[in-house]
Amino acid sequence: MSLIAYTIDRKRSRKYTYITIQRDGSVLVKTNFFTSKHTIEKFIIQKTSWIQQKQSAIQDALNEEKTKLFILGQTYDKDILSGINIDIFYKNKAIEIIPPLVSLWSKKMSLYPTHIGFRKNKSRWGSCSSKDRITFNTQLIKTPIEFIEYVVVHELAHIEHKNHSKSFWNLVKKYLPDYKQRQDMIKNQHFLL
Repeated sequence: MSLIAYTIDRKRSRKYTYITIQRDGSVLVKTNFFTSKHTIEKFIIQKTSWIQQKQSAIQDALNEEKTKLFILGQTYDKDILSGINIDIFYKNKAIEIIPPLVSLWSKKMSLYPTHIGFRKNKSRWGSCSSKDRITFNTQLIKTPIEFIEYVVVHELAHIEHKNHSKSFWNLVKKYLPDYKQRQDMIKNQHFLL
């Protein structure tokens, strides 16, 4: 039996079994209804080293978050804020930096949101409602400007395509041919912790 605690998320339509390390370090196994507990246990045991590395990286990021401040992909000591609330700082920076980018890309793409909002979120960088209201995660300010631009273009593209269809990705690619590299910029970072 595996020494690693995990939870299982089963969906009938899943073809494969995946392991996801959640932002709190917990292990989630995504699979279908036909994969046996024994098969899952074997899979967890095979992936033990990888799981522990990911959990360690998340713990390191949490520890760094206590003393460090991230602004546009750069790291600073938290002392530079001297008593200012970090969440308010990030929100103010987001309000300062993101709307001009939205304006710039809206003109290029001829896609205009009905509203731009900001809030702290632990799981999503942005969202676009059915009424074309776009909300950006204030934590975006931690990431490099190239990634922020990608999120802006991504959410604007949702004004035209409300899903992640091929047409949606083609539209994103039309304006950001390097969007996959931009996505990869933060792959091993834990900015949403």
